[in-house]
Amino acid sequence: MPRKQIRLPSEGYRGGNAFSVTIATYHRQKIFTDDEAATAAVRCLREAALGFNARIYAYCFMPDHVHLLAQTPPGIDFSRFVNYFKQVAGLALRDRLNTSDAMWQPRFYDHGLRSDEGLLAAAEYIFANPVRGGLVGEAMEYPHSGSMEWPHLFERESRVEPAPVAAEAKATGLHSSHSLHGKG
Repeated sequence: MPRKQIRLPSEGYRGGNAFSVTIATYHRQKIFTDDEAATAAVRCLREAALGFNARIYAYCFMPDHVHLLAQTPPGIDFSRFVNYFKQVAGLALRDRLNTSDAMWQPRFYDHGLRSDEGLLAAAEYIFANPVRGGLVGEAMEYPHSGSMEWPHLFERESRVEPAPVAAEAKATGLHSSHSLHGKG
């Protein structure tokens, strides 16, 4: 039986849409229980984002998979961005873990956000994954999630949020982030 087609036609990845992506580790290995491996993967994500001018609204490195909410500009192929991230992160992780084994499943799951789906709601869903997985009690306790677009949403609870950041969040409509802190 032929494999199910899970990819959009290539032009579907060049329209500048935001995508929610899940990338599983090879054989669901729990690679990201290693803090340094997770940190290395975040560095690789930042490198890929810079190289493809991608916006990373949310990421969450669960023990055996990664959730991303990201967007590339119109004309830049989103699937190439994801594949580049997988390549550079795979190299870095193999080096970190001193192995030649594959790091990722060959394919990944993506969902293109429709205009009626909000970025913040999709991000909050991603950030809640460690809570649903029983890893932490509140999303903000999980150390391997964040945003490269909205870093102020991820100041850990032990920090005091500066007043200008709170005002900026309200001005941009991101004030619903209080639910990330368990306050709303």
